[in-house]
Amino acid sequence: MQEALTPELARRCGYEKCEVDLAAVPNLKDSERYCSKKCRGRQHRLNRQRAAEGLTSKLCGGCREVLPIEKFTQASRYLCGACAKAAGREHYAKRNGADRSYAQCLKRNYGMTLKEYEERLAAQGGRCAICRDAPTKKRLHVDHNHETGAIRDLLCEWCNHAIGKAREDPARLRAMAEYLERHHQATE
Repeated sequence: MQEALTPELARRCGYEKCEVDLAAVPNLKDSERYCSKKCRGRQHRLNRQRAAEGLTSKLCGGCREVLPIEKFTQASRYLCGACAKAAGREHYAKRNGADRSYAQCLKRNYGMTLKEYEERLAAQGGRCAICRDAPTKKRLHVDHNHETGAIRDLLCEWCNHAIGKAREDPARLRAMAEYLERHHQATE
């Protein structure tokens, strides 16, 4: 008789869409209701969504104000849109978001690490390789050959754009310099 009841008494994961038998999960305490943290989070999210259905207003966990449900990006979220945005910015700043994303950009575009960039910057004295001006923005641009991908030097925005507008053609740049010198002497 006991053997017939055993399959019916098998404990299933608490997440309603999961079919895992908890007895088959290794290192799981008897008090656990879910097979994993993912399942616990999914069920929790599902419960919050169900509880939020039909609400017209709710308390924001950030600003502690009762706000209309339209102020929340999703009815099941506990932060209003403004508080969620502020929390996201704080989280980004805490994790050095700007440096992390710039490091990813350097790696993807030039195969260079942030440390290599900083070494090049120190070797150039923190200034543009052409005009020797200090950068007006936070960082200098990585100048590279568009055909070969070889990195040349770090340039300020103006010098980098000038080379790009001249289509990286030295003859064109010389002609531009001669033109400016010719017209500069005419005005003196």
